[in-house]
Amino acid sequence: MSDWKVSLENFNAILSELRQGLQEQNRKLRFNKSFVIASDVASQFYCEKKVEMQYLLGRVETEAMSIGTAAHEKLTEDSVKVKRQELWQKIYGPQQVFALEMFLLAKYNEVLLAGKPDSVLFASGFPLVVFEYKFSQSSVDYPSYHVQAETYGVLLENMGFDTSKLFYAIVVADPKTKGSRQLRQFVVLSLKAYGLKEGAFSVPDAKIYVVKFNREIANKNLNWALAFWENSRKAQLTDNPNKCLRCEYKTDCQKT
Repeated sequence: MSDWKVSLENFNAILSELRQGLQEQNRKLRFNKSFVIASDVASQFYCEKKVEMQYLLGRVETEAMSIGTAAHEKLTEDSVKVKRQELWQKIYGPQQVFALEMFLLAKYNEVLLAGKPDSVLFASGFPLVVFEYKFSQSSVDYPSYHVQAETYGVLLENMGFDTSKLFYAIVVADPKTKGSRQLRQFVVLSLKAYGLKEGAFSVPDAKIYVVKFNREIANKNLNWALAFWENSRKAQLTDNPNKCLRCEYKTDCQKT
């Protein structure tokens, strides 16, 4: 059996397990969830208490979130939706291929983990670069950005992909680029010129951070985060009071 068929069969098996768990309502995670998503794991490193409040009280749409959502839609609106089998064939084919918002699903220990990276560059079955776009006036690469990209790396590896060549690129772009269809193409061309090596470089309206995927670091962060979802500990409040000042849950949070 060819590599792409083995990989796809493994993914479909995990997907069937997820569907069965959803149907049976047999959920052991916090908030009665059947799986944990990568973006929630990343948000825990911003403020875990805020993640808890979002699930308890509902998600509050802020201006920053609206900008981010609109920008991501612009980045992917010209992508071509393909059937899962066709995508897997392309991933393991001889030509490099970008998988935009590819649904990733795998088991981490006994927890189902899921996520959708902005894009992943594959070559001959190897994931080479996970691209994660963030839209902010600040060009800082916050720890939560790295955690999210690292989690995608864990997902890819646990899905059976060889991540020995994997890097991730965090692109922190000015919110004004949200309507630019050329952003992704410009980032890719700039990274190609820069080369796959760790470091950071600036391009007009964005800064790009390139990091080699480190499974040991990713595991450490995931183990800490998943302890919350497995009800092994309570949510931890951020130690940065400035985050609390502008948090949309600050009033309700003070009551708990």
